Amino acid sequence: MPKRKATQAPEPAAAEKLELPVAAEAPSTSGGEPSKVVYLGHIPHGFYEKELKEYFSQFGRVTKLRLSRSKKSGKSKHYGFLEFASAEVAQIAAHAMDGYMLFTQKLTARVMAKEEVHADLFKGANRVFKKMPWVKIERERHNRDRTPAEVEKRARQAVERDQRRQQRIAAAGIDYSYVGLEASVPQKSQKTRFKD
Repeated sequence: MPKRKATQAPEPAAAEKLELPVAAEAPSTSGGEPSKVVYLGHIPHGFYEKELKEYFSQFGRVTKLRLSRSKKSGKSKHYGFLEFASAEVAQIAAHAMDGYMLFTQKLTARVMAKEEVHADLFKGANRVFKKMPWVKIERERHNRDRTPAEVEKRARQAVERDQRRQQRIAAAGIDYSYVGLEASVPQKSQKTRFKD
């Protein structure tokens, strides 16, 4: 068996020093203070407001937090915004969490420029999410008791639809007759005037 040459490790003087990457400066306006808002993308399912606040509080105080949710279903849209107490903490948190694997998702994190931060970005932030029972609300609205005026209007519309249907049948040349809805609608009482 031929002998292999042993590979030599590089000398300590020749070895490169490993340095942690220095975070770039946070985006800011000309002459203004840097932004404190961090954008988070690819937030995994089950990682909601409470979990986000608890997790990112390790970097510093989180003053505002908003997770984007669907208005219809209330489910997370998997992106959100955090505002820290200071711009330095926001920069450190964004640098540390960008590309971080959280559950099965690779997070995207960046400090937003002041121009990107909309005035209504944190509207409704720091509130506990309450799911709206839209199906129940719609069921109650649909099944509510109608006023006499509404009942009359619905009956009138049904009669008008039925008359249009009969006209379309006749226009098509079909000889078909049936008892329309007019017979089922109660007739309005008429005032009788007597001569004195």
